[in-house]
Amino acid sequence: MDKIKYFYQERKKVIDLFFIIFIVGTLSFGLGYLTNREFSHAPIIIERCSN
Repeated sequence: MDKIKYFYQERKKVIDLFFIIFIVGTLSFGLGYLTNREFSHAPIIIERCSN
């Protein structure tokens, strides 16, 4: 347990920055996914071929 505490104390800024970026990225992805799910797009219909 002491090794983990020492490792964290030595690299506190880098580990905290990583977690902040990870949380912001995850929240951004989740919010974008939820926002896009609300809109239902009409399907594409091809009426005739063009020659």
